[in-house]
Amino acid sequence: MNYQETIKAALDVVQGERNDQYGSFEDMMERTALVWSGVLNTPVTGEQVALCMVGLKLVRADSGPEVEDSFVDGGGYFAMA
Repeated sequence: MNYQETIKAALDVVQGERNDQYGSFEDMMERTALVWSGVLNTPVTGEQVALCMVGLKLVRADSGPEVEDSFVDGGGYFAMA
């Protein structure tokens, strides 16, 4: 998958498939931020959640660079951040 295909796939996931499954990406990041804020006992924003998820996807991409999902999802999280 080239970079244009990866970016398109990331947009498709954010705007389509995941949106249909879980609700809007923005809403999911804000809801996750509320949970993480409680767990960590410190305020967390939706943007910070998205950036942390980018970090997770970077680790996964490093561990398994052949798995395109890490790059696609990471691009979606980065776009939302």
